Amino acid sequence: MKMNLSKTMLMITILISVMMTMSSNSIMFSWMSLELNLISFLPLLKKSNKMNEQLMKYLIIQSMSSSMMMISMIINSMINNPINESILMMTGIMMKMGMMPFHLWLPGMMQMMSWEMCMMMTTVQKIIPTVMLVQLTSIKMMMIPMMMSMLISPLSGMKQTSMKKMMAYSSITNSPMMIMSLKLSKQQFNMMMMMYFTINIMMMNTMKKNNINFMNQLNSQTNMTKISLMISSMSMSGMPPMTGFMIKWMILKSTINFSLMMPSMILMSSILSSFMYLNMILPTMTKSNKFKMKNKKKTMESNATIIINTMGIPIMMILKLN
Repeated sequence: MKMNLSKTMLMITILISVMMTMSSNSIMFSWMSLELNLISFLPLLKKSNKMNEQLMKYLIIQSMSSSMMMISMIINSMINNPINESILMMTGIMMKMGMMPFHLWLPGMMQMMSWEMCMMMTTVQKIIPTVMLVQLTSIKMMMIPMMMSMLISPLSGMKQTSMKKMMAYSSITNSPMMIMSLKLSKQQFNMMMMMYFTINIMMMNTMKKNNINFMNQLNSQTNMTKISLMISSMSMSGMPPMTGFMIKWMILKSTINFSLMMPSMILMSSILSSFMYLNMILPTMTKSNKFKMKNKKKTMESNATIIINTMGIPIMMILKLN
C-alpha cells in the first residue's frame, strides 16, 4: 500500500482513535472513538481493495453492532441496570471484534482484502473492541464465547486452504488471550499486544513478499521461506521455546491462581493451533525445491524472523532474573 497524504492522515486518525479509547473513562466517548476508527478505516479498505460488495457488508455489520451498543446504553440508563450485565452490549462488541459465534463475516472479508489490510484488521482494529469488552462486560458472561473461540476456531482453520482465512481463524483464536491479558494487568496486555502484533505482521509480510495466498503455493517456495513460516506459526500457536510461548506462559501463570478451566482451554487451544499450522507447513517441507533464493534481502528478512521468534526462552530468563 503506497502511502500518500490522505492515507497517512487516515492512519494517524485510526491511531488517535485507539489512544482516545485507551485513555477514556466514559462509555459514550469510547463509542465515539470506535465510530471514528470505523470512518477512518473504510476509505483505506476502499482504496486498497476496490471491493464494493464486501465493503458494504463490513459497513452493515459494523453499523449494526454500533446500534446494538447504543441501544444497550440507552436501555441500561433507563432501567438503572449495570452495563456489565448487558448481553446486548456484549453481543455488539463481540460482533465488532469477530469473536465466535459472531465470526462468520471475518474470514470472508479477509479473503478479499490485501495483505496490508489483513495486517490492520488483525492488529490495530482489535485494540478498541478488546478494551471496551474488558471495561463493559463481566468476565463470567464472556467465558463461553471465549472457550468457543479458543477451541472451535482452530478446528475450523484446519480445513481451510486459503492462507488469509487461516490467519483470520488464528486471529479469532488469539482474541480471548488478549481479553484475558488485559483483564489480568495492563503490563501483560502491552507485552501480549506487542509480541502478538510483531509475530502476526512478520508472518503476513512473508506471505505478501512471496505472493502466498493458498496452501499449494507453499510447494514452490524456498526452504528458508518454509522454515521462516513454520517457526512463525509455531510461535503464534505458543509452542516452546518460541517467543509466542512466553506470552501464554505469563497468562497461564496469572490465570491458574483463580481458575483451572481457562488455563486448560488455553493449553487445548495451543495444541489445536499447533496441529493446524503443522498441517499447513509439514507436507510442503517434504517436497524438494529447485528454486534458489537469489535475493539477499529476502534471506535477511527470513533470518530476522527466525531470530525474533526463537527468543522466547532468553527473554523469559532475563525477565525472571530481573
